[in-house]
Amino acid sequence: MIEAGTNEKGDARVRIESGKREIIVMSKLERLYGDAIHKTVEEMTEGIDAKIIVEDQGALDWVIRARIESAIRKYRGEKE
Repeated sequence: MIEAGTNEKGDARVRIESGKREIIVMSKLERLYGDAIHKTVEEMTEGIDAKIIVEDQGALDWVIRARIESAIRKYRGEKE
């Protein structure tokens, strides 16, 4: 399992686990931004065959994108 981010307010934790492609988004603001977060995850992780879990604590879009990018790089074995 690969992980990036924290559960602190204003941040997001992104986990990538081996397995069938699945995207799970959990957000404090699910009603307002759940669809937008899910779309961002879909776009950024296209081609990755794994389970992707995003736990949002009210992060801005650019924070979520940075956490996803960091998790993808770790998943691919790239150095930070």
